[in-house]
Amino acid sequence: MTNKEIARTFQFLGNIMELHGENPFKIRSYQNAYIQLRKLPQPLAELPEEELAAIKGVGKAISGKIRELVETGRMETLERYRAQTPEGVQEMLAIKGFGPKKVRVVWKDLGVETIGELLYAVNENRLLELKGFGPKTQEELKRQLEYYQRSKDKFHWAALEAEAVAVRDHLRERLPGVQVEWAGAWRRGCNVVERIEVLVGAEGPLPEIPEGLVNSPLTIHQCAPEAFGSRWFRHTGSAEFLEAFVRAFPGKDFRDLATEEAVFQRAGLPHIAPELREGEWALERAIGG
Repeated sequence: MTNKEIARTFQFLGNIMELHGENPFKIRSYQNAYIQLRKLPQPLAELPEEELAAIKGVGKAISGKIRELVETGRMETLERYRAQTPEGVQEMLAIKGFGPKKVRVVWKDLGVETIGELLYAVNENRLLELKGFGPKTQEELKRQLEYYQRSKDKFHWAALEAEAVAVRDHLRERLPGVQVEWAGAWRRGCNVVERIEVLVGAEGPLPEIPEGLVNSPLTIHQCAPEAFGSRWFRHTGSAEFLEAFVRAFPGKDFRDLATEEAVFQRAGLPHIAPELREGEWALERAIGG
């Protein structure tokens, strides 16, 4: 378990306790722990409890919870609050700008228990009946809810960067001489991605990915080394870009090319950077010269 995961657990504990109107002093201590723990360079999972307790903003009680979390993957205190809270209400705590106090109001006063119910209440202007919710607050909440629903199960590129580098480097280290590269929306540098994608130019069993190295969705594609360029091209472009490419070169065989450059050479095109392979406009421009 990484430091950031441990820190986020304390952040969530503080939020869910605030949702239930618990002691502000305890809530603040967990929020402070979140701030301190996420910045630490040394892995918390490897530190003895005495050293954990000596960290600023931690102390004996929080160090015990860290040890419990590392050893069991759970925190009894957090599980107790989660059992008292509908899943949809817990999910509301992830909405930007919609803090625990406001979540509590819509939950307790309107009986809203899911994101869908909340958006429905917003569209009916029912939040305007509640204390602390004016037209501007409601409009901003609607915007954040719609964004949340669009981007659910997606990740900001920067949030996955460390894991993407780690998995690529792990495979390269254990597969000397084998080409291992990023692919998909990750390689295109999209701001928001659904997963990390990697292409490995080798067939057969791959080295195991160590537990905890990557916690985000990961897809590993494989191909024969002599077809790496063709497959890399295919696994990089968006569906729109690839469909336009097929239409532009009907019947042309782009299979089994060792380099991506060979794909562009066969098409008679200059190299198109991965980040430009999102739509078809860059392809049209390259074809038009």
